[in-house]
Amino acid sequence: MKQQTFSNLQTHWKFRHCHGGTLRTSSKGRGARPLSSKDPIHLVFKVNMTAVSKGLRSPRNFSLLNILLKKYARKFFVKIEQFSIQSDHIHILVRGSRRSAIQSFLRVVAGQFAQCLTDTFTKRHEGERVWKHRPFTRVIRGFKPYKVVRDYIQLNEMEALGRMYSKTRLRGMSPEELRELWA
Repeated sequence: MKQQTFSNLQTHWKFRHCHGGTLRTSSKGRGARPLSSKDPIHLVFKVNMTAVSKGLRSPRNFSLLNILLKKYARKFFVKIEQFSIQSDHIHILVRGSRRSAIQSFLRVVAGQFAQCLTDTFTKRHEGERVWKHRPFTRVIRGFKPYKVVRDYIQLNEMEALGRMYSKTRLRGMSPEELRELWA
């Protein structure tokens, strides 16, 4: 029986700008990670709550994540346009000048988050994995999708700060509510 190769695996057209997360479990997300040096990229890191005590919004973890994000954004010349840290996941909207810089930023930030959250600089981590899935990335093409992602990240931040959660969220928001979101 001939061995299956993944080099010619075609991604479904809906997911051509997405990679990682739960897409990785199906054949839809197994192509190369699409990255762009011209367009913004939406990143989502999903943490395994059993591996990280107190979640990401605890004061220690929150300040640590802020410091690491800013440090490695400067190092790899990646501009962080917006980010939101929830108790179990992180949303980041970034732009980079080179594909290799964005790849390095993704790799180093994920590794440093995991090492700092589990204190594994001197000892080996024997518990569960820190990340639930590989980081989800989506290249944002066009102004309308960019605006939707910006509003979504802002809404997530407001919900982390105490705003009531609603299932309709962005779909049911009026222009006045969107202005209030950014006030």
